[in-house]
Order: sequence, then structure tokens, then C-alpha cells
Amino acid sequence: MKRFTGLKCLLLCALLLTGCQTPAAQPGATSTPSGALTISAYPDAAAVDERHATLYFRYQDTSMLKQEMRTLEILPNETRELALVNALLAGSKEGGEALFPPGVAALSTQVQGDVVFVTFNEALYGRYENENGQTATAEAVLRRELAMDALVATLTESGQYRAVQVLVRAEAQVGASMRLKNSYFLEESELPCEVLTRCEEHLMTPANVAHSLLRAWQQRSFDTLYPLLSSQEDTKLLPAQSLFSEAFAQSDALIAYTLTPGSISVDGQSAVVCVDMTLRRADGSEYVLTGWPLRIKREMGAWKVSLSALQALMQL
Repeated sequence: MKRFTGLKCLLLCALLLTGCQTPAAQPGATSTPSGALTISAYPDAAAVDERHATLYFRYQDTSMLKQEMRTLEILPNETRELALVNALLAGSKEGGEALFPPGVAALSTQVQGDVVFVTFNEALYGRYENENGQTATAEAVLRRELAMDALVATLTESGQYRAVQVLVRAEAQVGASMRLKNSYFLEESELPCEVLTRCEEHLMTPANVAHSLLRAWQQRSFDTLYPLLSSQEDTKLLPAQSLFSEAFAQSDALIAYTLTPGSISVDGQSAVVCVDMTLRRADGSEYVLTGWPLRIKREMGAWKVSLSALQALMQL
């Protein structure tokens, strides 16, 4: 009986001593000292690098790319090149259709010398919205050409890089070459594309705008010409598109033309392109105009022609 009582006393003492000790820390718990900084998964706003950049997007439904000025917020774990590509994928802030098919994502960018390597996911080979199939229609091919031209123009705008190599990570063909295939442009070829260099054919320069305008006039495609008219000048005179096409169909026929690259004003807001034209009147007689100064104005990153300048050019 005394032995049992002694055990009870020992147990009671052990319990008392345990109650006086500091509770043990739970597994995985971390004590935070008073005044410690809060750890966040989001980058510090001060660490975000802001860079001004020029991006290129399709202008309405034309075959040209217009400039769009942006201020990009580049994260510490993001390259400037990847930020530019992601901005293109996000689309224009001024409206217009998407440059790339739905679901396209940029996986990475890498610089080797004067070439930027851009890796996309397999969605790059997909169809655009409103495309019934990957048939080589002029519009389907143009969309893909504009996407690549916009990508290259944006990445080479700084003059730091010469070319862009586009890679596509196709999960079903991991062992195959990742280089963009010619079939992307709806060609009947699975050969890989070489590096893409800057092409100014589709860039909205004063000369390219003048060329598009004159070509549309030559082809009597006044609906195509209409988007090139300025909305900041002669607003009260600018007719609806149907009325415009009807009125300008009365102009003389444009038989042939040549033009100069043009010169841009000091403030960069206007340009003059000189045009030589051969025209034919309704009675069949022809006449020539040389050195016609066609003035073009910059409007929201695009180059456009005023209605009055077009009327003078067409002798209306």
C-alpha cells in the first residue's frame, strides 16, 4: 500500500513539473519576431522595371501594321523580350483583331548574339477565330504574315537585334525540330523556317500608305481606300463609306504611278510623298502629273490622308 502511494506522489510531481514548462512548438510552425517584414508571393512594386516600347498591331482590316506606344511593367523574373511578346499576345489597347490565334502563349525567350529565340506553345499552329479551315486563302495567309512581321518589328525596334527565330513546342513531337514550319504560312511544306528578319512591306510607313491608297484607286477599290482617310481633318466633309465610294468612283482612272519614300516633318506628325501619275479621263484621253506632293498625317500611330488632299490628288 505504501509502494502504491509512493508511485502516486511521483506521478503528481511529474505532472506539476510538466505544467511549468514552455509548450513545445508544433511541427512546421515558424515563430515570427515582432516587427518582422511580411513575406509576399507578389513582387515588390519598387522592383518592377518600367520600359517604354513600340508595339505593332494590325490596322483595322488592312494589310498594314500600325505603331502603338506602351509603357511595359517588367517583373524581376521576366526578360524585356518576353514582356514585349506577352504585350503582343494581350492585344492592342486601341481595338482591332488579335494578332495570334486563341490560346497562344509565349513559353520563353532567349538571346543569342543578335538573334532573339521565342518559344510558343503549339496553339500557334491553330486556326484564328472565324476561320472555317486552314485553307490558303489570301486573308488566312495575310493574318499569319502580319503576326510574324509584328513580332519581328516589335523585337527589332530597338536596333539591338537583327532577327527572330520562332520555336514551337509541340508536345506530340518533342524529339522533332522546334523551329517554326513553313506550313504555318499555309504552305505545303513541313520544312523549318529560317530566322525571320524585319520586313517593312506591311509596316504603316508614309510610302506604304501612299502605295496602298494609289493601288486601291487603280483597282477602283474605294472601300479599301476609305480606312486610310483621316478622321481628325475635314470631319464635317467626310461622307459615309457608301457615299464616299459612290462619289470617288467618278474620278479619272489611274493607269500607272510611281512614288518616292517621302520625307517626315521635324515633329514627326506629317510627311510628304511625291507621286508621278498617268491618268485617263472618261473620254479616253490620258495625261500625266509629276511630282505631286501628297501630304500624309500621323494619327494615333497610323498614317492617314485628309479628304481634301485626296480630292486634290484625284483632281476632283
